[in-house]
Amino acid sequence: MPRVPQSANRSSASDPLTGGTHPNVLKRNQACHQCRRRKLKCDAKRPCSTCVRSHAHATAHAPPGTNIPARPECTFDDVAESSATVTDGPKSRYEKLENRINELETLLLQKESAEPRGTTARHTDAMTDGIYATQPGHTLKIANPLQEYTHFSSGGSESPTEPVTYQSGVGLAGSQRNHTHSPPQELYVSTPTMASSRSSTGSSLGLDVIWPNWPPNLPGPELLRHLVEVFFVFHPHANRLFHSTNFMSTLALPPGHPKFPSTPVLHAICAIGSLYTAAVTSPPLPNFSEVAPDEIFLERHRIKEQRPDSFAEQQAKYARETAEHLNSLGENLFQVLQANIILSWFYWSHSRWVDVCLSSAHSMRLSVPLGLNMCPPFHSITKSERPPSILPPARTVIEDETRRNAFWLAYATERQHGCGNGWALSLDDLDVSQLLPLRGDQYEQGTLVTPHERQWAHTRDLLLVHPEKQTDSFILYIKGTIMISQVKTFNLRFRARHFAESVTVASIYNLPQPAEPIDPRGSPAFIELDHIVSSFRASFPSHLRNPINDNVVDNHLYTACLMPHVATIVLHDPHADVRQSGCISALKILTAARAILDLIYNVWSTSFDITLLDSFCSFCWFVGGRVLVRFLQAALDAKSQDQISTLRAELDFVQSAIAKVGQRIPLAFRFARMLEDLILKRCGPASGVPAQITFPRPREPAVLQELFRESCTQGYNITLHESLHEPGTFMSLA
Repeated sequence: MPRVPQSANRSSASDPLTGGTHPNVLKRNQACHQCRRRKLKCDAKRPCSTCVRSHAHATAHAPPGTNIPARPECTFDDVAESSATVTDGPKSRYEKLENRINELETLLLQKESAEPRGTTARHTDAMTDGIYATQPGHTLKIANPLQEYTHFSSGGSESPTEPVTYQSGVGLAGSQRNHTHSPPQELYVSTPTMASSRSSTGSSLGLDVIWPNWPPNLPGPELLRHLVEVFFVFHPHANRLFHSTNFMSTLALPPGHPKFPSTPVLHAICAIGSLYTAAVTSPPLPNFSEVAPDEIFLERHRIKEQRPDSFAEQQAKYARETAEHLNSLGENLFQVLQANIILSWFYWSHSRWVDVCLSSAHSMRLSVPLGLNMCPPFHSITKSERPPSILPPARTVIEDETRRNAFWLAYATERQHGCGNGWALSLDDLDVSQLLPLRGDQYEQGTLVTPHERQWAHTRDLLLVHPEKQTDSFILYIKGTIMISQVKTFNLRFRARHFAESVTVASIYNLPQPAEPIDPRGSPAFIELDHIVSSFRASFPSHLRNPINDNVVDNHLYTACLMPHVATIVLHDPHADVRQSGCISALKILTAARAILDLIYNVWSTSFDITLLDSFCSFCWFVGGRVLVRFLQAALDAKSQDQISTLRAELDFVQSAIAKVGQRIPLAFRFARMLEDLILKRCGPASGVPAQITFPRPREPAVLQELFRESCTQGYNITLHESLHEPGTFMSLA
């Protein structure tokens, strides 16, 4: 038999886990008396293993009649018994540590499961069934919310408020996109006895744990997570700008982890999340008794207020500062784009025209070097030292589609905001060669859909052909935005094209055209665009025709249904003469305005919280109301009492709906005041009781004929042949 090499024996003897100088070797006088007498190895157990084996052997081999004791004889010194300790070896210590860890984990789980269920249930009910009547300027009074909640999350022992436990991760995967209730109003309640007991219970709640490298200007982890959750639950675009499941998993990482969300993104989410919770402060509503509702530069009046910035305003400033810093360093550029998009939403919802104009334009321009406005194979044929995109290639389907969604959301924000003014856009539609987004369920699951199964931004008949397997409400929302962009571009470039004698804007009727105003309604471009706008909603797939099903409102689809009516008004309003009963453009804008009125009634008649609608909806409602003001002014001049009463009632309903949204969204609050001022300026105060209106509203040509059956005399010094982009009107300011 081969012998074991000497080196192996030596190494084995020196190994503390295999033999040699094993730490379990007993000290002097620790062995039992029997093993010491027989000079055998003893393990100091009671009885020791050697004595047990000897007793078993003696019992098995004893001759008949031998008296063998029932237990082995194994005795020890008294000193050894009182002080005998066996030193555990490394292997035994490892096992004990693992057992201890498992024991502690079990205790932690038991503590978490043993927390009071009442507070959790109360908050869960608030998240699902509560009344979220949070209004800007009517939130909880917190002197310095950033320090308050950072101190609280750091385990501070004294604080005037105590957080009610809330359920984490409610509806983050998109199940809460359609809401019938509002965000919670009361998340934090005062409890005097809690301040003294927080130091003893804070560890069980996990509130005294904060990362040492936590970003300095962010709220504490608990408040941050709450703001992120309400953002995902209540903002209509949150689950498209981010993949919620992936984002929440990265939020649980340490702040120093490379996958932890970028600081400007978190600041921006905190800013816009303040719209949906009373846990932090939001800016108060503007005082339009001192400032004109159509004022562009509200910040000059903000300086005169001499009030401290609210929590939301602080976070918006931090988001802008950190985004600019990362932008200059060229780091986390895609997350910088996402932060800018969220900031654009924040500025728009708070009707900060200058900020939203610059921020949305910056998002569009930033998307160009990131290569998000184009997709292979439609890159430029120019040879360049710069790559088409300075971003590294996407590693997964979800990452690729998140980038695409971010571009389309930046595009939608700039186009929708630009719909209300005559300014040029930041990126031409001809420079957009991108695939349309995936369906929401495909995006959530990371399903790969090849380009030949999808539509491009430049696909022929994009706005009228909707493949059923690749169409959902968000895709229709993006298509509606593209349609609005085309209408704005036509109005913006018509005069220049007419001057250049472009055939697309030349009249097909060969009629003599006056020098001014130039009528584009006979041009091929106008006719084609008018056909697309009027056919857009009718082309929707059958399962996407109605935005409200079983009292559930599809936010994106509802906005998409408003878009063709707004596009009709923007396209025809400059050419509508409401004093002339045979004016086709006048009929079209009245039909569109009353279609908007029907959509307002449809969502009003549900339990859906209309303050959660997309910000563009308030603008659409206001545009419809402005058209009704034109017809009301004409009815007053024609002294048509029936039509005056009906139009007054319609306008009151539109204004009340916008004012309802304005209880949460300052943008709608401003639109409600602008519409009120416009009615008073053009039509004067209401006299008498408005008529009762029914839905849907009549839209046939007979309405116009009845409205202007009596011809207006030449003595009326009025002109109703006006443009939505007339200098000084809201459309040049929005």
